[in-house]
Amino acid sequence: MTLKCENCDYSFSFCTSEKVNKLHSINLAFVFGMRIIGKGHSAAKKLCSAINIDVPSTRAFGFLEKKLEFAASNVACNTMKEAALEIRSNETDTEFSQCGVSVDGTWQRRGYSSLNGCVCYLDRFWKGVRR
Repeated sequence: MTLKCENCDYSFSFCTSEKVNKLHSINLAFVFGMRIIGKGHSAAKKLCSAINIDVPSTRAFGFLEKKLEFAASNVACNTMKEAALEIRSNETDTEFSQCGVSVDGTWQRRGYSSLNGCVCYLDRFWKGVRR
């Protein structure tokens, strides 16, 4: 946001959103929201023009997408490692673990061209659902 004096040429600029790891949280939330609904930069441009706000550049949008992808990958890997450690902690044999699971998955679109999907599995020993 920029405040400009009408009497002189003085202006003062400041940000209204907090920064998280040197990134504005509002921009990160905007890109996250667009990706959650399955839309990219072109849809973001349409939305921003409809509500009369500045459009993030293609480069900035892509940079934020990469940051989100990195964070999602880390969370997925850590969750899978924790699940494996939990299963192994219940076993007496350190080399092999036996566990029965039921797995189901889905994709955002039909066919093999979808880049987004999810998997849910039930573990009979853990007695819970993991996603």
